[in-house]
Amino acid sequence: MPESNHNNKSRIDEYIENNDCQINESVPVIIKGEKKNLSVYRLPIDLLYYNIRNGRFAAEYRNEIKKEGGVLIPEEKEDAKKIQNLLWNLSINESKLTYQDIQERGQWKAGIITEDGYVIDGNRRMSILSKLFDDTSDDEFKFIKVGRLNANVEDKDLWKLEAGIQLGKEEIVRYGPMNELLKLEEAKSIGISNDEIAKTLYGFNDVNEIKLKLDRLELIKKYLIFLNDVDNFKKAEDKVEHFKEFQKIIKIANDVQLDPDTKIAIRKAVFCLINQDIQHMELRKIGKMIKRELDQALEYIISLSEDCDGVQTTSTLNEDEDDVDIINSKLIAAKDILEADVNKDQIGELLRRAALNLDTIDYQNHDLENPRLKEIIQKILDHMKKLEKFGE
Repeated sequence: MPESNHNNKSRIDEYIENNDCQINESVPVIIKGEKKNLSVYRLPIDLLYYNIRNGRFAAEYRNEIKKEGGVLIPEEKEDAKKIQNLLWNLSINESKLTYQDIQERGQWKAGIITEDGYVIDGNRRMSILSKLFDDTSDDEFKFIKVGRLNANVEDKDLWKLEAGIQLGKEEIVRYGPMNELLKLEEAKSIGISNDEIAKTLYGFNDVNEIKLKLDRLELIKKYLIFLNDVDNFKKAEDKVEHFKEFQKIIKIANDVQLDPDTKIAIRKAVFCLINQDIQHMELRKIGKMIKRELDQALEYIISLSEDCDGVQTTSTLNEDEDDVDIINSKLIAAKDILEADVNKDQIGELLRRAALNLDTIDYQNHDLENPRLKEIIQKILDHMKKLEKFGE
C-alpha cells in the first residue's frame, strides 16, 4: 500500500459531502483488538484503486509484473485494466457466477476501503462490477458499496484486517496455499511476529506452524532458483504439498545427521522429481530410505540428482525422453530397495515376487547378453545356490 494519497482522500471526502451516498448498512471490523462498525457508502469506482498488495492474488500479481518488466500502478487506467483482468482470470468459473449474481440482484456484500480509496476487501467484486459496466453500459455498475476505514489504521492493522477476512477457515481454500504463504511473508516484512500471525489467522498460540509455513516458502524460492525462474510462484502453485513432504525429508536427514553434501544432492533430486510432477506422497519414500539408512537406495537418489543437469524445466524433460527414462529408472530402483527392506521379514512374499519376476523373463532376449547385466545375473545365481538346500 502506498503512503496516504491525500488528493484522493479529498476527492472521496468531497464526493461524500456533496452526494447522498451513505447507506443504512455497516461493516464490522476489528482494529487494534477493538470491534468497530464502519459506515457504508455507495461510491463511484472511479474514486477507488485496486490493492496490489492483496494476498488473494499475490502469486498471480508477481507473475504479471515479471511479464510486464515492472510494477503495475493501480492509479493508472491502463494498469488498472490489467489488474481487473488478472482478478477475473483467478477463477473464471467463480468470476462468472459472481458476475451473474451481481447482475441479477446487485452487490449485496459491502467491501472495505482505506480512507484514501484503496480496496482492502472487495478487489474481485470491484473488477466484476467494472466488467458489468463495460458489458452493459448500465450506470448502476459504476458504483460499489464499501465501508470506509478512518485515518488511524497502520500497516500492521491493515494486514491483520485483510488476512483475517481472506484467510479465515471458510476462505482459506479459495485463497490458495501459495498465496497464503506469500501473505505470511508480507506480515513478517512489516514486523508482525509469528505469535501475532498465529492468533490473527488461526486462533492458537503455537507459532511452530507459522515457522513451518515460512520455511516452506523459502524452499519454494530455492526451487524456483533451480528452475531459473525466480519469483514465478505460479510454477509452484499446485506443488505446495510437495514442499510440505520435503520438509519432513529435511527433518529426517537432520535427525540422522546426514552429511551436508548428501543433503544438497537429495535436495536437487527432490526438486527434479517435483518438476517431473511426481505425486507428493511418493516423496515420503525418500524420507524412509534416509531413516532406514539404505545407502544403496540413496546412491540411486543422489545419482538421479546428477541426471537433472540440463533437464531442469518441464519442457526440456518432455523433449529429452532418454533423460527422463534414466531419472525414472533410478527412482524405481531406489523404491525397489526400500520395498525389499520393508518386507525383509516377509520371506514368503519376497520369494513369491522374485519367482514372479523371473517367470516373466524371455530367455531368448538378446539383452541378457549385455555385459552390464552379468553382475546382476551372477548375484541371482549366488542366491540360487544358497536356496538349493531349502528346495530339496
